[in-house]
Amino acid sequence: MEQLLRLFRHSDSGLLVCRRDGRLLLGSPVAARMFGVEALALRHTQVTRWLEPLNGAGDAAPTLPAGQWETTARRDDGSAFPAEVTVTETRLDGHDQRILIVRDITDRRLTQERLQHLANFDSLTGLPNRTLFRDRLAKAMARARRSRMPMVLMFLDLDNFKVINDSLGHEVGDQLLCHVARTLEGCLRDVDSVALRNPGDDVITVSRLGGDEFTVIAEQVATAEDAALLARRILDALATPLQLMEHELHVSASIGISMFPNDDTDLDGLVRHTDMAMYRSKAMGRGIYSFYSHELSAEVAARLTLESNLRHALERGEFELYYQPKFHLGTGQVSGVEALIRWHSPGHGMVPPDRFIGALEDSGLILPVGAWALRTAIAELSSWDAAGAPRLTLAVNLSARQFRQPFLARSVADALHEAGIAPHRLELELTESLLLEDSESNRNVLATLAEMGVRVAIDDFGTGHSSLSYLKRFDIDTLKIDRSFVSALPTDTEDAAIATAIVAMGHSLHMKVVAEGVETIEQAEFLYGLGCDEIQGYLISRPLPGTQLLAWLQERLGRAPPAPPGNTTPTPADQLPSSLVLDVPDTLYCTETLGVTR
Repeated sequence: MEQLLRLFRHSDSGLLVCRRDGRLLLGSPVAARMFGVEALALRHTQVTRWLEPLNGAGDAAPTLPAGQWETTARRDDGSAFPAEVTVTETRLDGHDQRILIVRDITDRRLTQERLQHLANFDSLTGLPNRTLFRDRLAKAMARARRSRMPMVLMFLDLDNFKVINDSLGHEVGDQLLCHVARTLEGCLRDVDSVALRNPGDDVITVSRLGGDEFTVIAEQVATAEDAALLARRILDALATPLQLMEHELHVSASIGISMFPNDDTDLDGLVRHTDMAMYRSKAMGRGIYSFYSHELSAEVAARLTLESNLRHALERGEFELYYQPKFHLGTGQVSGVEALIRWHSPGHGMVPPDRFIGALEDSGLILPVGAWALRTAIAELSSWDAAGAPRLTLAVNLSARQFRQPFLARSVADALHEAGIAPHRLELELTESLLLEDSESNRNVLATLAEMGVRVAIDDFGTGHSSLSYLKRFDIDTLKIDRSFVSALPTDTEDAAIATAIVAMGHSLHMKVVAEGVETIEQAEFLYGLGCDEIQGYLISRPLPGTQLLAWLQERLGRAPPAPPGNTTPTPADQLPSSLVLDVPDTLYCTETLGVTR
């Protein structure tokens, strides 16, 4: 007994001694403080006054089985707290008794709840995360199958979120994601009966899977038309302009939709199908929704086959480079070429670039293929020099993936050094959208290229975003007027005004201006009158393989009159050397001659 009393005085846990019938004989000071009373007040009370029955029985049968239990403890003031109770059977003074060790586990429960929340909810937005999403989706699918009441799964991916995140900073990006989460919850909280059969039920779950990808599970959706109403409600809610840190942002999303059990598949299949539909929305222009269909699966299967074939095309030597000449309107000479990639697929012949460039981009194969194209084009330029061709410039397109590679400048420098080509003869063509990402990394890459002497051009200028501030922030050497503004010249007054403005703006910023897609002498004359520096298109030549281009150059250089030394007087457009003009087909057409990585 003496040892027990000593234990009661020094134990950090609450200790209770009671009879088998649950009547307390003794309570330690720690236990008394835990229950909010004096130690003497515990004596002769029933243990069930302070602890919920450990075996689920009522006060009439307060059995105390040996073992460890978690239960609810009550203080004298009526408040409760979670407790862990360890019960040990013993025999004191000839009687069977119980010793209870009671620990307040409030902190442990809070920690468990926090860990449970972190495991199931997104820390930024508070929405269910991927783990909880899958759990709720599985339950929703089971309910839909039992009740035969369809459910809808939607995938939402924000459009151009990376541009906002990189250009305005991660703080703005995080605030935008929280805004989207609140908007989705708000616009779906009180959906009307048009979309849901029982709108009062809690049948909608909004989740964030990560990044800028959100999901919506909507149960009891009657028809595809009602699912479309929900998707439209989401797009309309997101369309409201948002003011964040002095920036007005316009948010849009691409949505993919699947319906279950209409789409009779398992959970992973439903997720995969909805993801396919979302990417179709991206490809169709963004800011829209698309439903999954079996035809879409066929498209994806064809895309996977295409990507598989592309993975082997480089090692099998199936890619080729074609070159389209550029003609300088001031000197009347061929001044350079643009490298364009072609794919000669066995069994399919020459595959159009618009059939495979996107697949190269999406799969990441653009990196090895683009690196091959850059090295090959520079090496071929060196071989033309050795064959006595004029010192041409070489334009090579770079994709956003290539541009973001950390060793881009080093790769370019190595390729130029190996081929013995001066850096100023290489021009890298970029898109406007890439330069809108005004990141420190982009600025550093462009500055490094400028220090090397490599020139930079903006391709398809005027077709992208309207902000022109990047023209003065970055080292840009050339603007290329997109063919869409050239095809209707000189008769279309709007295109004429756009071309005039681009030429004037480029020259005012000390940039060279090149017009793409020139097919007629009238277009060339008009551009010459504007002061446009160079043109390229079928009027000069179609894209040609390297060997044919060299022969083409040698033939026409042999026939064209040499320019007088030091002559800087522009050649009038009506005196363009006919030797530099190929026969144009009767039916003029202008296909998109995609670049190396576009």
